[in-house]
Amino acid sequence: MSSLSCELYGDALVATFDGVIDRKAAPRLSAKLVKALGPATHLVCDLTDVTDISGAGYRLLLHAYHLTSAKRGEVAIVGAPEDIRDTMIATGLCEFFVMTD
Repeated sequence: MSSLSCELYGDALVATFDGVIDRKAAPRLSAKLVKALGPATHLVCDLTDVTDISGAGYRLLLHAYHLTSAKRGEVAIVGAPEDIRDTMIATGLCEFFVMTD
């Protein structure tokens, strides 16, 4: 099962994902993330404990990017496993995010 925990630090929200982000989990996780993003300008998505991500999960991240960039903020992806990082590079999604270990 997948989960999401969110903590606000000033104007930055740290969203820590866990498990699989697939078409079943993405709507629930997205709703929670959108609600938590309310007061935040910047977003840090910690994917360290994500074991797999589907197209719906990548759409969730892109949606978060659009919401954050509308506030003139940035989204950082941290701790993405190598296969997820490789997919983001191959598809060009990495261009939207600050990516770091």
